[in-house]
Amino acid sequence: MIRHIFLISVLCLLLGGLFAEGQAGVIYVDPELWWTCVDGISWIDVMAGTQIDSVHSYACLMYVDPSKVSLDSVARGTILDTIFGQHDTVWFGWEYDNHFPDSLYFGASIFGYGAYVNGPGQLGRIWFKGKQEGETPVTFGWAILRDPYHPSGPGMEVIILTGKIVVLGAGFRFGDANSDSTIDIGDIVYLINYLFKNGPDALPWWFVGDANCDKSTDVSDVVYLINYLFKNGPEPCYPCGS
Repeated sequence: MIRHIFLISVLCLLLGGLFAEGQAGVIYVDPELWWTCVDGISWIDVMAGTQIDSVHSYACLMYVDPSKVSLDSVARGTILDTIFGQHDTVWFGWEYDNHFPDSLYFGASIFGYGAYVNGPGQLGRIWFKGKQEGETPVTFGWAILRDPYHPSGPGMEVIILTGKIVVLGAGFRFGDANSDSTIDIGDIVYLINYLFKNGPDALPWWFVGDANCDKSTDVSDVVYLINYLFKNGPEPCYPCGS
């Protein structure tokens, strides 16, 4: 099983980690569902939710499918921006894990008594490269948060929300919102229902409705499809080439 799983070991040390009484903090992947092309580079963020305060130490383990994507690099989380310049030492780093192909660690530490950061915020941005068409879940093996008063304890309760990455190949076209293999007025109606009548997301993934490839599905995509179908406008985009 391990041979078919892409392991990312995420090791973040941030000073603090207190939750509102009776409530768990949330660690999640953002966007929950995202995409890239074969040989394309994209990113996902590891995020701390609103119930995470005074962050002292944090560690988590993540998995994705190595046959679909490979890691490229990790950028420092913006949650650290509020602490830079206030204390003598703030450390961030990442490295590949030699025990598993394409896996990595990343972490941050704030050195100074009483130093901490609060959620919500970005703990790290993971850049990855598409390898093969298909989907891979982005799951956590575990996540641990600790406060400054229990630095070696078992950690506090945390809710973990997973994500998914889709790798697209050349020739895949956006705009077919109802996934019937053709782009016509039915897709316009489908997007209008989605945007204004609480209808379902585009199929098979929400981003397929992004006919103009501006990274969002909104009324501009409806207008784009109307222009394409009735006013000889440009055709919906091929995000990975035609």
